[in-house]
Amino acid sequence: MMKYFAVRCSVRLGFVSLLALTLVRAGSAGAQAGPADPYRWLENVTAVDVHAWAAAQNVSTETFLAQLPRRKEIQERLARAWAYPKLSAPFGGGERLFYYENSGVENQPALYVQDSPKTAPRVLIDPNAFSRDGLIAIVDQAASPDGRYLAYAVATQGSAWRVVRVRDVRSGQDTGEELQGIKDGPLSWTRDERGFFYVRSDLNRPAPTSNPLAPDGRQRVFYHRVGRAQADDELLYEDMRHPDWLLRADVSEDGQYLVIAARVGAGADVASRLYFIDLDNPKRPNLGAPIVKLFDEGDAMYEFVANNGPVFFIRTTKNAPRARLVAVDINAADENHWTPVVRETYDPLVGVTRVDDRIVAHRIHDAHSVLELYALDGGNRGVIPLPGVGTVTEINGRGDFRELYFRYASFIHQPAVFRFDLETRATVPYKETHADSALAAYETTQLYFTSKDGTRVPMFLTARRGITLDGSHAALLSGIGSFGAAATPVFSPAVAAWLELGGVYAVANVRGGGEYGRAWHEAATGAHKQVAVDDFLAAAQFLVDQRYTRASMLGAAGRGAGALLAGAAVVERPELFGAAALDAGLLDMARFSRFTIGPRWIPEFGSPDRPADLRALLGYSPLQNLRSGVRYPPMLVSVGEHDEVATPAHSYKFAATLQALQALQALQAGGSPAPALLRVEYDAGFGPGVPAAKQMALEADQLAFLANALHIVR
Repeated sequence: MMKYFAVRCSVRLGFVSLLALTLVRAGSAGAQAGPADPYRWLENVTAVDVHAWAAAQNVSTETFLAQLPRRKEIQERLARAWAYPKLSAPFGGGERLFYYENSGVENQPALYVQDSPKTAPRVLIDPNAFSRDGLIAIVDQAASPDGRYLAYAVATQGSAWRVVRVRDVRSGQDTGEELQGIKDGPLSWTRDERGFFYVRSDLNRPAPTSNPLAPDGRQRVFYHRVGRAQADDELLYEDMRHPDWLLRADVSEDGQYLVIAARVGAGADVASRLYFIDLDNPKRPNLGAPIVKLFDEGDAMYEFVANNGPVFFIRTTKNAPRARLVAVDINAADENHWTPVVRETYDPLVGVTRVDDRIVAHRIHDAHSVLELYALDGGNRGVIPLPGVGTVTEINGRGDFRELYFRYASFIHQPAVFRFDLETRATVPYKETHADSALAAYETTQLYFTSKDGTRVPMFLTARRGITLDGSHAALLSGIGSFGAAATPVFSPAVAAWLELGGVYAVANVRGGGEYGRAWHEAATGAHKQVAVDDFLAAAQFLVDQRYTRASMLGAAGRGAGALLAGAAVVERPELFGAAALDAGLLDMARFSRFTIGPRWIPEFGSPDRPADLRALLGYSPLQNLRSGVRYPPMLVSVGEHDEVATPAHSYKFAATLQALQALQALQAGGSPAPALLRVEYDAGFGPGVPAAKQMALEADQLAFLANALHIVR
């Protein structure tokens, strides 16, 4: 009883009492867990005492944020930046087109269907009707080949776990079944429209499990027949020898083949295996046909794109680190028999889509999108023009339609959907949108800086046109640096609001990302992850040296792996930053592999169970590198309570340790500790589908915190 009474008292007594409580609890934990991990008790994220501790943290954080003078103004600015129409790239099923649309104010986008080109679109599913607060979202979907059914996945409270339902498109009613235990992977229909394949991750346990930190189960491929219970689903593939494999199952567009991809680790370019089942008759698929192992060496990335009968179009990094597209006859799959279709160039080939008799190649050129067109035999057919230097975030096309839809955005260009016609080669907006005229006052420039080892690294910098380089501007720096993910220009309402406040926004394309292919990624993986941190620190120093800002006005921000990057940099060189905002961060790299999908990140970061890897992890892990006697800049650490990806344990332990050290440093040196705040968002996780209202509330608090800490006075 004393423990819970102390928590309630700490809420009344304020920040110092909260720190004292944390230190006392850590002392008792440290006696059991060892001095290196005194806050391990916070890993038990569902425990009553941890809930109480997090609630007390939220009260303390809200008390601090409530007194910030510009908080309400920033909330209003951000609300205006959020209020623009949001549209997805349409996807098809037969004559029908499906797309998502949000007028700008709803918590969740509604799913629309247009039954034919001559009919008006209608709402098929509005997830806002599922929950008053928008806590239930549609996070994935697949239309059956003729558009009769739509399988769709819903997630609750931002969970990575999802429930799949099936809707009859004509009647607008669900068929009744619900599929559980699904976390990722496409839903892929057979040509007879009677069912679809999916990947299950929970080994028949209820999902999510009673222990939200439990590692995921072995993945398996199932077939579900519409109208039947999940218990009757047919198991198509599993490999008990490789519980760490991530599976994906896709049906070829002609319905002839089920293609199964298996990979180890997360990332855009990780090695994979490719198997297939010849379903024989697409209208009467033979689910019992044998599995054929097409590529089983695990020596490169192999991604199925499309097929012409027994000829598969495969995007691969085999003897092509930046990827290429090849045509492979499945009856003679040896590399000596491959036919090149889209060659490897200096610009990584990050995606390929077939549209009728054309191949659309999506490349990344100096960290921004380029779309190229090719004939099926590899003949160059030009490019698809884009509005500027930005990112194509969606491309949807079909083999029997001569049009495609893509979604484009940049730092200063709100997302817009375009339709490209293969016949006329015209690119037109799918729906007319009105660009925010205020964004015309800003421009994005690509700069290059030199990292610690002499490598030239690019960086995007967005600021008001004609900015004076006098060191008087607050700047915010972010990056990714993991999983081969390229940090390309995308639109963010929070960034738009930051620019309006007078800030500068920079994105460093550090190694560990995929901006220049596999070599750029692998330069900062495993024991070399410190390279990404070095790049980020060099970017920060460049911004200061070139007088875009000064150290006291430079903030670092990131989410997930981006928060790991920013957190490691700030902890290593706290004097170079004036503040940090870390959301859903991977911050305890000594134990990341113990939680949820963490084991599948070992190829990216190394294993804490291997001594050499552990030494490298401890060299940059934000939690383990916090040191006594150091004054760290103000930090706001945030996380969703239901995050099953970057579990709250990372943020809880980091915030507790930072608070304790900041308090002790203040006691020793005098004065008040720099703010070290933890913000826990209830009913939210890492997965997609977090309600807009919750996203806006978090981003407004981050902006208000950063604006105050970095002394934005405008």
